[in-house]
Amino acid sequence: MRLKPGIARNFAKHVVPHVVKPARIVWNQLIGAFFLLFAIPAFFRAYTFYQSLDSDPRSGGQLTITLIFGIIMAVFGFTSLLRARRISRS
Repeated sequence: MRLKPGIARNFAKHVVPHVVKPARIVWNQLIGAFFLLFAIPAFFRAYTFYQSLDSDPRSGGQLTITLIFGIIMAVFGFTSLLRARRISRS
């Protein structure tokens, strides 16, 4: 049995958006969670570098690099979660 071309196109037009939208929401939430999970240990490590600033002169550079990494990961995570929220409200 062959389907008419209009039926398949009509089915795809009505069903695909209802499947793709939740998939995009979940994808952005997962990516956001992973980025935040990468940022949390970086901030704890930056705190330990901050505590050892007086005793170890290399801690300043390590602190800077770790903070930059943590901030980038946190920003990516929050923007991904905000993007997921914006998609769900549209």
